[in-house]
Amino acid sequence: MMPHLKKALGGALFALLSLGFSTSHADPLTLRVGYGSAAEEPLWVMKASPEVTPNQGKAYKLDYTFFRGTDKRFQALEAGDLDIATGSTHSVMMAAAHGLKFKVVASLSREGGNGFATQYMALDTSPIKTIKDLKGKTIGINGARSSAEIWARLALTKNGLDPARDVKWVAIPFPSQGEAVRAGQLDVGAFPQPFAAFEEKRGGMHTVFTSTDGTGHEEDLMLLLASEKMVKEHPDVLRAFLADLVKAAHFYAREPRKSGQELIAAKFVNIPLDTFVNMRKNGLPLDGKVNMDAMHSLVDDLTKFGYIDTKLDLKQVIDMSYLPG
Repeated sequence: MMPHLKKALGGALFALLSLGFSTSHADPLTLRVGYGSAAEEPLWVMKASPEVTPNQGKAYKLDYTFFRGTDKRFQALEAGDLDIATGSTHSVMMAAAHGLKFKVVASLSREGGNGFATQYMALDTSPIKTIKDLKGKTIGINGARSSAEIWARLALTKNGLDPARDVKWVAIPFPSQGEAVRAGQLDVGAFPQPFAAFEEKRGGMHTVFTSTDGTGHEEDLMLLLASEKMVKEHPDVLRAFLADLVKAAHFYAREPRKSGQELIAAKFVNIPLDTFVNMRKNGLPLDGKVNMDAMHSLVDDLTKFGYIDTKLDLKQVIDMSYLPG
């Protein structure tokens, strides 16, 4: 073989081998994940119990950032600072209707039905016993246009009250609402789990109404969103991540005490283990899939009450094709 040809072939072979080596040893993609404080346990388990997520460390790494409200997660997602974010279903649908671009790729939890429904609680010493007693009172929510606000507005409307005039809304993080009610800053607070369980254990408070007094049915509570860039540029990584999410959900359901211990150790949960393990749980979609029938009903409610004023095509918003079959 001629020397110059041999040298050229050797260089090409080296380049191919180098390409194969760099591909097979590529660093896992860092996923920037925005999360909240309630009803996201399968997502939290992924971080707290990495041993149950076989693709973690290979296809992806996790970089979690806590946000108190869904609106802040949306802002970060829109700014390109997050790849994955959680969002309450009502907020997600309203954001989609207002043009925010993302894909709903999974459901993390469900509200009502046979599972837990968010409790709106007042002090036992309060004269507030029914929804109609709320006229002129102050209701706590975790953020404007959040699910906690929407459920309460629906319940008020169904009981003849005007949500815009008859009550005052105050945004306070869920972990702080118990103390706010006890200190008289709120007449009624909104308590998803685990905060409802914590306040029930402390005592001195009663439930005035629940989320299902507004909706009347089960619906998806917390959704998982992926940025359009994530979906377009890294679909295989997204599939690997969601396959692990489903495994984490099964681990959480199968091993409540062990998963609870690890969530507490990782500081995703801040209540005693026995309280957490024994509390009433939200519905858990073990396959990660969104309940589309309930979603259509939810969007109809949002449209009826004026929260959405444009036609929303759910097929353009929700894509469950990245979940494991």
